[in-house]
Amino acid sequence: MIEIGGGLLLGVVLGWALQRGGFCMNSAFRSIVFEKDKSLLRAWFLVLVINIPGVTLLQDLGVLYPQTAPLFWPALIVGGLMFGVGMVLAGGCASGTYYRAGRGMLGSWGALVGFLIGTAALDGGALAPVQRVLRGPVLDVQGREATLFNVTGLESIAGRWIIVGLIVAALTVYLVRAPKQKFVIGWGWKRTGLTVGIIALAAWLLSALVGRDFGLSFTQPSAALIRLMVSGDGSGVGLPLYILIGVPLGAYGSAWIQGEAQWRLPDARTFARQTGGGLVMGAGAAIAGGCNIGHGITGIATLGIGSILGVFSIMAGCWIMTWLVIQGHKNETIRP
Repeated sequence: MIEIGGGLLLGVVLGWALQRGGFCMNSAFRSIVFEKDKSLLRAWFLVLVINIPGVTLLQDLGVLYPQTAPLFWPALIVGGLMFGVGMVLAGGCASGTYYRAGRGMLGSWGALVGFLIGTAALDGGALAPVQRVLRGPVLDVQGREATLFNVTGLESIAGRWIIVGLIVAALTVYLVRAPKQKFVIGWGWKRTGLTVGIIALAAWLLSALVGRDFGLSFTQPSAALIRLMVSGDGSGVGLPLYILIGVPLGAYGSAWIQGEAQWRLPDARTFARQTGGGLVMGAGAAIAGGCNIGHGITGIATLGIGSILGVFSIMAGCWIMTWLVIQGHKNETIRP
């Protein structure tokens, strides 16, 4: 009952927050290189400021025993690049796709279908051998998953908090020095980051109550959802799937109250691009073992080297594809 009720409630609240804050890490990552407005990047940093020390404290208290992503570097690089490329084509990251689908954007529904198919094909589906090959080479630290703690040798409580303190201090200085947000539609970055950060930390606590060692995740429950729909395989049904189902419901409720919930169909070319982008994004997430949420929030909260590499690979894919799109628009503009 905790899994169903708690998961759906948390998902609805998360979907509400994502919609009100327009929280999409495609935009956040893209802004690092291509945009002056870094509001969503700051919101993501605020999420990390809450979750990195929060997860570390709960682990030290014995409340959590977080699972850390393995450093299967070929999968993280290839899958991350694919995810970054795909989310630019899809017009949003995994979480952005789910909440935009909830508010009625049919292009995001196409991306969502592609994402589901992509995750299922690589995670236990017909293309699973590709995933296994890329995940073969693994780097570890004396048989343990690599983290900033064991890589630096600072694994004592004091050592761990030195690393956490330095990271949080650097992010906090950046956020404190941020200029006033000029254009605000919905929530500002502070409210968005604070809300999503608290929800993400709550997901860790809820997971601990049901004996699960991970926080928010979109990739695994997406693969579980399509397996359930296609073959009736309910082996992956659990808390992450209930949270996932709640996200578009919460986004719809938020959009409906604001008068923004309406069905919008893009032109055929855009719809096809978004659907294909979702497919590439889902395949990349399945290969890398996580997406912008699984690696970008939950994984980084554990300071796992694998998740850090995965996020940098996603960023690189996002930048490469964004540059290609910009160049394509420039060529169309100057074409006689």
